[in-house]
Amino acid sequence: MLKERFKKALLIFAAMNLVGAAVALFLANGLGSDSIGLLCDGISRTASISYGNASLVYNLTIILIAACFARRNLGAGTVVYALCSGYFIDFYLWLLEPLTLGSNSFPLRFLGFSLGQIFLSFALALLIQLKLGMNALDALLCRLSDATRLPYAGLRTAADLSYVAAGTLMGGVFGIGTILSVLLTGTMIRFFGGLISSACKPSEPEHTTAVSPAELS
Repeated sequence: MLKERFKKALLIFAAMNLVGAAVALFLANGLGSDSIGLLCDGISRTASISYGNASLVYNLTIILIAACFARRNLGAGTVVYALCSGYFIDFYLWLLEPLTLGSNSFPLRFLGFSLGQIFLSFALALLIQLKLGMNALDALLCRLSDATRLPYAGLRTAADLSYVAAGTLMGGVFGIGTILSVLLTGTMIRFFGGLISSACKPSEPEHTTAVSPAELS
């Protein structure tokens, strides 16, 4: 039991680091961030607070809504994500600041964005597939998908579009990376989720056929 809890805590910590590195890469490369990152960027600029505090405000709001409508999908990972993800992002932004990634050529900046998109999608798929307590938005969307039979990827794209509109109106940085993230995140989470699910399936025991002495002769 203790070993299982330690493993879960380790996976949640890994997911938080991936999310932090992903959004920091989005922001540092200046091509636009994912939809939630853009919304929190807008909140940060509008309220004149740090990105980490803006993320905390957003996450606490959405987790309260998810607690009312999708409690089954919440878990330890949800709480950790809500309280800590913004500060992981602040930490990785601090690490990346001396590299001045935003001054690189477009191909290098796009490479940085692409790496961030992979990190983010894999981290969110990890939280969902291993039932570590997904982020509150995904908790709501998965609950809505179950109730309406609408595909998760489509619901995620619709939510991303609304977040992008709100974040841009509040002054968040919009760019080509934002468009790509909106179009790709839902599909990539589903893709990585499939890989994780397949990797975690117990292997089927090999069935051996008994050979009679007569067949050996």
